[in-house]
Amino acid sequence: MFESKVVAPYRDTYRGELGQAQVELLELLYMHGPLRQHELAGELRTTKQHVSKMTARLEQMGLVARSLDDADGRSRVISLSDAGRAYVGRHIAEGSRWARELFSHLSEEERKELDQAMLTVVRLLEKA
Repeated sequence: MFESKVVAPYRDTYRGELGQAQVELLELLYMHGPLRQHELAGELRTTKQHVSKMTARLEQMGLVARSLDDADGRSRVISLSDAGRAYVGRHIAEGSRWARELFSHLSEEERKELDQAMLTVVRLLEKA
C-alpha cells in the first residue's frame, strides 16, 4: 500500500521519461555525489553492464557525466551534470509538494504520530 500510495505518485513525477532504475541511479548520485560504476551497480543490485547502458543513455540526455577514476584508471566515475542535478531537484520539489498536500489533511497529533513512525522505519532500514 505504501508503494502504491506514496512511492508511486512520487515516481510518477518523472512521467515515464525514465525507467525506475534510471531514476534510482540519478537519485543516488543526487544524494551521494559521484560514484564509481561498480558502486552504483551494488546499490542498484544490478550488473556493471546494466549501469553502463543506463549511464550511456543518461549521458546522451545530458543528465550525467562519466570520467575516468583518478585512483584507478580502469574504473569510471559517474556524476550528475548541472542539468541532471536541476532535473532531479525539480522532481523532488514536485514530489514534496504532493506529499505536503497529502499530509495537510492530518491533524497535528496525527503528524506527530507519523513523524515517530517514520523515524522507526528509518532506524529499521539503517539496520537492514
